[in-house]
Amino acid sequence: MDRDILHLHIPSFPIALARASDPSLRRRPVAVAPSHSGRAPVQCVSREARSDGVLEGMPLFRARRLCPSLYAIPPDPALLSKGSRLLVGLARRYTPLWEPSSPGRLYLDLTGSGRLLGPGRDVALRLERELEKSFHFSGTVGVAGNKMVSRIASGCLEKPGICDVLRGSEAGFLAPLPVSVLPGVGSLRERAMMVDLNLKSVGQVASLTVPQLTLVFGSFAFLLHARAVGFDPSPVTPPGNSPAVSEEIRLDEGENDDDILLAHLHRMAQRCGLRLRLMDRDVSRLELTLNYSDGFSARKTARTHASARDDRNLFAEVFNLFLETSTRRVGVASMKLVCGGLRVRDPQLKLFAPAAAELSGKASLQEAIDRVRERFGEEAVMWGRCISPVQSPESRVQSSEARGGSYSQRPKDQGGDSSPTLNVDDLAKSHQRAPRGVPGSRTRVVSP
Repeated sequence: MDRDILHLHIPSFPIALARASDPSLRRRPVAVAPSHSGRAPVQCVSREARSDGVLEGMPLFRARRLCPSLYAIPPDPALLSKGSRLLVGLARRYTPLWEPSSPGRLYLDLTGSGRLLGPGRDVALRLERELEKSFHFSGTVGVAGNKMVSRIASGCLEKPGICDVLRGSEAGFLAPLPVSVLPGVGSLRERAMMVDLNLKSVGQVASLTVPQLTLVFGSFAFLLHARAVGFDPSPVTPPGNSPAVSEEIRLDEGENDDDILLAHLHRMAQRCGLRLRLMDRDVSRLELTLNYSDGFSARKTARTHASARDDRNLFAEVFNLFLETSTRRVGVASMKLVCGGLRVRDPQLKLFAPAAAELSGKASLQEAIDRVRERFGEEAVMWGRCISPVQSPESRVQSSEARGGSYSQRPKDQGGDSSPTLNVDDLAKSHQRAPRGVPGSRTRVVSP
């Protein structure tokens, strides 16, 4: 059975949402950029501004020089999320198989629904009219037999419309297009094909055999040749609801102090660990997202090497993940930590596991800390790494080395008496690092 895949693309989706809310922005050159600095990069550009030479990634002051009438709007994540939900609700009216690829882009699988909804191009026409009537959106729709060709087809249109690629003619449709339209062909591979091999079109790539392409591209040659002839078997997969535990924090002002950010992050990890222990689940995947004050985001995912639901193990995993994610000098506006891949804890002991007495002692300490927190609150017992420098008292009464921790006086502005609060910090030795310079970022000196 021939597949019917639609790819809906609304160009400059954040600007389209802003114009739907404020009709005065229509037919005006508009750009999305943070307004706190003239050097803030432009994130999204309307067609009118692009015709004057404004491009994404350009500093805002340079964009205003090229287009004096440019109207800059700040990023609005809440509006973007609401607009994405509206698109998903519209797609569900036609098919249960839909997949969002990015904001303003959506795949729809209409395979097998021809007798109910009609041909794919007719569905695309109704979808385009409904977008214009209900939401005042204008977009392009590509119709083809697979996801890759439908996305390329929607990108070939300069104005709103529908591009339907007949089944079996994918290779002929792709042949005159530049090699940069193929997924996986970045700047390095494009330069290798256009300069070293003098391959400028997709048809020239498709005319070569897989062994010939292997000499230059190695294991990527087979996939490159399949895409050049228009073959893409990847299915349209709706997003699944995988169980996860997450914590998020928003900072009033952009913060770029590693000690303060790590203190917030360790508190988030501490809350996630408590919820994981209450659910009796282990985490196998951690995801950290840093949203910067200039609108950019950085996201990293890492696999956990051991049972990371205990605070000490979770702190070590989160600490390394933060060092990999935070590579910019710009202040961080918000952070989100997701503990995914939850699984039932395996009661089977491993042959080469650490001594049972050591594991039992660590588990007993964690259980005791959880009981104290449950009775007296989260701040009754805190790890030293969860106290940021701006919140910690200036003087601390050091406890004996045998206790492996330190005592600090509770801030008086939190109410209550001035009884000491226990700060457990036996991860200090594992977190001590020599000063390290990260390319393109500030030099880190992480202190315990």
